[in-house]
Formats: sequence, structure tokens, C-alpha cells
Amino acid sequence: MRPRKALGSVGALLGSLAAALVLGAPAAQADTVSPGSAPPLRFVSYNMCGSGTMCKWAAGFTNKAKYDAVLKETEAAASGTATGWNADQIFLQEVCEYQFDTLAAKLAPKGFTGRYVTTRDFGAESGVCAKPTGDTESIVKSGTEGHYGMAVFVKGAVTEGKDLKLADATFDNEWVISPCLKSYTQWRATWACSVHLNWSKDTDEYRNKEAARLAAQAAVWQAAGTPVVLGGDFNGTPGTAMAANFYEPAAGGYDDPAVLGKGTFREVDETDEEFFSIEHYPTTCLSTGATRCRSGAPTFGDWRRKIDYIFVSSAHFKDVKASVSPRDVHATDHDTLRGAASWTDCGPAGGGGSLFRRDSGGALYRYAGRAGGLAAPCKVGVGWGAMSEITRDGTTLVASDTDGKLWRYPADPGTGTYSGSTRILAGTGGWQAMDALLAPGDVDGDGKADLLARERATGTLWLYPGNGADGYGARTSIGGGWGMFDVLLAPGDFNGDGKADLIGRTPTGDLWLYKGTGGAPWYFDPRVQIGFAWDRYTALAAPGDIDGDGRADLIGRDGDNDVYLYKGDGAGSYAPAAKVGFGYPAGELLF
Repeated sequence: MRPRKALGSVGALLGSLAAALVLGAPAAQADTVSPGSAPPLRFVSYNMCGSGTMCKWAAGFTNKAKYDAVLKETEAAASGTATGWNADQIFLQEVCEYQFDTLAAKLAPKGFTGRYVTTRDFGAESGVCAKPTGDTESIVKSGTEGHYGMAVFVKGAVTEGKDLKLADATFDNEWVISPCLKSYTQWRATWACSVHLNWSKDTDEYRNKEAARLAAQAAVWQAAGTPVVLGGDFNGTPGTAMAANFYEPAAGGYDDPAVLGKGTFREVDETDEEFFSIEHYPTTCLSTGATRCRSGAPTFGDWRRKIDYIFVSSAHFKDVKASVSPRDVHATDHDTLRGAASWTDCGPAGGGGSLFRRDSGGALYRYAGRAGGLAAPCKVGVGWGAMSEITRDGTTLVASDTDGKLWRYPADPGTGTYSGSTRILAGTGGWQAMDALLAPGDVDGDGKADLLARERATGTLWLYPGNGADGYGARTSIGGGWGMFDVLLAPGDFNGDGKADLIGRTPTGDLWLYKGTGGAPWYFDPRVQIGFAWDRYTALAAPGDIDGDGRADLIGRDGDNDVYLYKGDGAGSYAPAAKVGFGYPAGELLF
């Protein structure tokens, strides 16, 4: 965070890095991770180049290009494309305060909250961090011109903020400060800090001390069980003592005791074998067959080297991936670093009960069942806003889209996620006429799982017999009058007789059980009332066996957006409600 100088003074730009090194590696854009296939947690580090010769408007830089580059990273992308990133956290360095204010206004409708800290006040008269003539994009609040610093943006509810002062203003009259936010990143409390360590060629000692202080604070948060993400311009290459504060010992490549990893983080690009050993940055990773290496794609300068990082705490994140986008010549002098990861406890769908939630943006989350209720959420899909109805057939999801097609989505066996690239067409049209899909199991007694659908206009319930693969046979009417229910549930075997049952709720809150008969001609016995006052719930779900006792359970979300579990007794009834969650937004689908 310094007033940048011309590239002829490369020492001041790159800290202790040698100016003569030339990188013999593939171009950065060759290192691409598709937004459609990357792990679900998404991060971006972006240096906005807020001052100095390289970033002058006369050189062709524009605020619009800077803003557009950041906003692009928040957009969702079609499967298999390289545009958009749907970022959860954005780490910005070299930011003018008015640029932060402008981005905050643009990102707020997307659910982002930001934190900014000034690390140097150049003064409005300096021309640094002053709105250029002709700029119609920027919002400049009184007294903010000349303010230069750091920022972090996070998606999700923010619970706490903190500015970490890593060094005082002993160099160029500027502080080294990391703004941090604790927020619910994909519904889990997480600390995120934007980082910019000392940049002088003569201050390895300063940079290492700053890194150690940052790592120490991160260790406190991790010890409390909170995930931590650090992103930014660290001004040192992976093989330095600075980087050793963050990399785990398992991320190899360097044998010098002075730089051995002693940290608790994974770096998002540490698994990219394309950059395990490159000219002027040799490591032992390729010769030892390592799968993790302190390396990565270059991110800065004509003397290409890696100085930008995204570190994620190893106890909480896995499956790290990274992609370095080529520099936008109208916006910055750094490449954009994208990172992705999964939660360590997210994986295969498993055979137990679980609750699914579709959020307002069409993202899909799975909450696995456990003895105490529900585990933390795992993001398992995107783009589900186009689906009208969704139900579960084991670990496979069955959904009808707005075009009237029926699809089956098998769970990825390794990650438990659902992708449009593997879905199977199970019905070619007409499904838009249905306002409920149910997958209760084997209804007709042939040993194959079936599908039920209620016709919106008539209230008729239709049986679509499963073929034992990924399709359904000709439908059969189970009867009319099913429109009397505002909710229909398929809990599986709810009364313990080995046959698939149904549950319906009326708008007045009465709950009715239809015991399965195991086959034609009636399929279900006459209804039996098993509850009343269930209209307190804005959503109901039949998640399977949540608590692991072998019996089907029920879940409801009330008007306060709290979630309650009703443990089934295996005989057609259930235990009193137990609160197992809060903050499940009204209007979002639960199933």
C-alpha cells in the first residue's frame, strides 16, 4: 500500500525480490479452473492499484474498469465457462476510500458487506485517490479524497469486525493494517482478512514480523473453532520465511530450515502441478511426487512471480483450487487470483437423513442429520432457482423445471454435489402442470421406487411407476381431492409396517397420515389425523431419519425462521418439537 513507482525502480515495487529473475512458465491464463466445476466456496484477491505511476489515469486506467473487474467476480457463471466466479469473499488491496464507497453501493444489493481501513492519508491536494475528471461511476463522500487503504467484502450476515495493526507507520508514513470481518460464509461463521504486507526491498524483517503477527491472531480464531481466510498481496514468494508462517509443513518444496512451513493453512494454488517447479523458483515437489507444494501461478509484474495468495485454514477447508486471470490493463498491475475450496466435513451424501434448503439465489444446501439435530450446511448445487418442484429419491434429486421437463440429478459420489452436467432427462414435457412432486419409495409393490405428482388444476394425485433405472412408466390416478392440502410430504415408512406412507397438511393446520397399503387398487388407507396447529409452520419437510434411530422424522420452519425437529416414533406419531436451527429465511424452499 505504497505510492507505486515506475517499473524501473523494481526494488521498491517487489520488496526483496530480485529484479533480474525471468519466469519460464506457461502464461497465467493457462491455469484455469471452471466456475461451473470448482468447489463451492469462492474467494477473490484483487489489487486495485490505487496510486503511483503504474496506476495513473493517463496510462489508460479507469475506475469503471476497476469496478467492473470486481463486480464480474460476484456474478454466477454457466457451467463450464470461465466468466463470473460467484465469490463469497473479496480481498482488495490499494483501495481509495471513495472506490470502496462506490463498490459498497454496487455490492450491497448482491448481499455483500464491506470493511475499509485507511493506511495513509495523502491529502486531497496530492491528487492521489482523487476522483478523475469525467468519472461518472464513483461516489465521493466529503473528506475522503486522498484516503488510501485496504478493504474486504463478504457475502452473508456480519457479526463482528476488526482491524489488525500489523506494523506502525515507520515506512513511507503508512500503517500495515488488515481489515477483517466475521460473517456467515455459506451459513458458517468465518473470519476473512484482506492482507498487504510490507513492500520494501530492505524490509524482509518487517514483512516476516507482520506475517507472524497475522498468523498468531489467525491461530486464536482457529483455536476457537472458527474458519479463517486470508487474501491479498503478501509481497513475498512462496519459498520465503514470510510464507512459512502460513503454509503447513506438508506443503513441501523447500529444505532450508529457515523457511520450513510452520503454519496451519492451505494456499489455494498449492495443488497445481503445472507450477510445482518453474525456472528461478525450483522446488523438490516434482522429484518427490508431492501432491501439495509451496508454489503457484505467478500474479505480478513483467518479472513474473507469485506474491498474491489466498490462505484457508486447513482444519476447516479442503479440495483447494485456484485460477489466475490475466491482468486487466485498464484496471491494475496485478493478475486476479481466484480461489475455491470445500468444507472439510462436506462430502458424499451418505445414506442418513438430511434437510435440503434452496436459498433466494438458487443455491442448494444440504444439512446432514446427526444425534443433536442438523450438522452445518454444505453447498451442493447452484442454479436451482429454475426448478419449480424438487423432491428426493434416496440421494438422487428429482426436479421439474419451468419448461415442464423432469430431471434426475444423481449425487456426485465423491463430493455429494449436484450438477447439470450429469443430470438425466426423465420426462420431456407437461410437468409444469404439477404443483407437488413426491418420491415416497415403492408405492405399487414391484420393488422399484416410484414418483407421485399432484396436478395443480384438478387436485388429482398421479402415480408414475419407476422402471428401476432413471425413468418412469405410464401414470395411474390415485384419486382426486388432494388439492385440499397446502403441503404434501413423503416420509417413507412413517408407521413401521414397511410400506411407503404420505402426510398432508391442511391450510388450517391439521396433519393427516395416509398409511401405504403396498399396492393397488387403493395404494393408501383412509387418512388418520396425527396433529393439529401445524399452520404455525411456513415450511415442512420429511428429511428421513435425522437423529439416527432408524425412524423417519419431520421438520418445520416457523414464522420466526426457526427450525424444529419432530422425532418419529416409528408407529405413526412423533415426539414433541425440539429446536434445531435458526435463521432459515422465510420463502426459501425446504425439502
